[in-house]
Formats: sequence, structure tokens, C-alpha cells
Amino acid sequence: MLENVKINTHYVHYEHRRIDPNKSTLVFINSLGTDHRVWSYVLAELGQNFNVLKYDKQGHGLSEQATKTLSVGTYADDLIALLATLSIHKVIPIGLSIGGLIAQELYRKRPELVDKLILTNTATKIGSEENWNQRIQAVKENGLSSISDLILSRWFGSGFAANHPDRCAMAKAILLQTSDAGYVAACQALAGADLTAYASSIQVPTLCIAGSHDQATPTHIVRAMADLIPQSEFFELPSVGHIPCLEAEKEFTQTILNFLSKYEEGDS
Repeated sequence: MLENVKINTHYVHYEHRRIDPNKSTLVFINSLGTDHRVWSYVLAELGQNFNVLKYDKQGHGLSEQATKTLSVGTYADDLIALLATLSIHKVIPIGLSIGGLIAQELYRKRPELVDKLILTNTATKIGSEENWNQRIQAVKENGLSSISDLILSRWFGSGFAANHPDRCAMAKAILLQTSDAGYVAACQALAGADLTAYASSIQVPTLCIAGSHDQATPTHIVRAMADLIPQSEFFELPSVGHIPCLEAEKEFTQTILNFLSKYEEGDS
């Protein structure tokens, strides 16, 4: 059931499916410009084997934005508060793009909450401050819609749009439902985020997933992150862009299940 809960002065939109108190809880953390619906195609299978929490970060989907200026730490604090509210004490975060940075920050702040990490199409630092500032300026001057086609061209691999116009249309609708303020705040958070110095301190099994056609977080920066994390595994999805849960849900889901099957389940 979709719910709203007030945490840290603002309302957060979430869905919590608890099928078994003895099973682990997967927490899905969205990318820039998307909301909880981006995970729809992978939940059918993953939701059969695990408890699931998906939610919208501030300024995205149906979650409020408390302030104009946010950081990766702010987003992580929201997740920590949400977990406390729902009495969830151990999780496996699946973080996509900025969601991967939020997952890393969650571990840095509260490592006892994290059983394993799944970091997909992300890095310890994404992009440059100059590039993010250029994007922020474009949105402030002309709105998110003015760069939506450029963003979508970076989300998916070659030929995907022609073969799956329905999914691309859905992705564009989700993107354009993101408020300009929410998008800008997330860009500002990305401009200031660098967790490179903390990666070697991650002491849980970690899966790092890349897409071979990802323009936003190319394979080499995902691999560089994996090289810094002691208990990491790296996997590249061929011919896939930045949003594999929409573009290659079967391969993406199987990669996650293969990784998790190597370990006994932790507490939910």
C-alpha cells in the first residue's frame, strides 16, 4: 500500500511490502528525475523473495521538498528516519545513480543498518561541479522540459527508444513530473558529493552494476568504485544504458538474485 509519512518536517511517499519478518528488506533508492515507479518491472520477482521498501526522495514523485538546498547527507537522513519510523533495522539498499550515493552515505552514517549493498550505475562521485552547474542553470532558465530529450538520450542504450517507445514515454512522463526545484536540488547535491575517501571503509558484500552503454556513469567509473570497496563484485550489463531496471529488467533482476543467493539472509 502506498503511504505518506511525515519525517524531518516533510512528507515522504513510500510503499512497504513485508511478506516475511525473517526475510531481508530491499530498499530501492531512485535516480535523479525518477520516482518509485522506475522499479515496477523488477518488483514482480524481487518482491516474491524479499520484503520491499520503495520511496520517493525529496522533491521527486509525491514526496515534499523541505528546503531549496539539499545534500546527499540530507537524503540519507530522510531514509534513516523512514527506516526508524517503519521499525526496519537491517536493509539491503539498491541505489541507482544518485540513489547509489545515498546508499553509500547511509552506510557511512549508519553501517549497522546495512546488510549488503547493491550500487547500480553509480560511483563515489558522479560528474563535475561545472557540468552540474550548467544543467542547473538550464533548468532554472527554461525548465526541466527544455532538456528532457537530452536526459532521455543519456538514460538508455542505442536502439532502445525505437524498440520500446512505451517505456521511453513512461520514463519521460516520470521525469517531467519531477518539480524543477526538486531536480535542481538533486543536481546541487550531486555537484557537492564525493564519497571516494569512504569507499574503502565499506565492509559488507557489495555488488556494483554498470551498463556498457551508460553515458552518465560509464563502466570505468563504476569499476573504479568497485576497486575501492573490499568485498565488492563488479558486473557489466551489455548494451544497457543508465536505467537498467527499465531497459533490461530480466538481466538486472537475475544479476541481483545471483549475488544475493551467495549469502544467507540477514534480519529484516
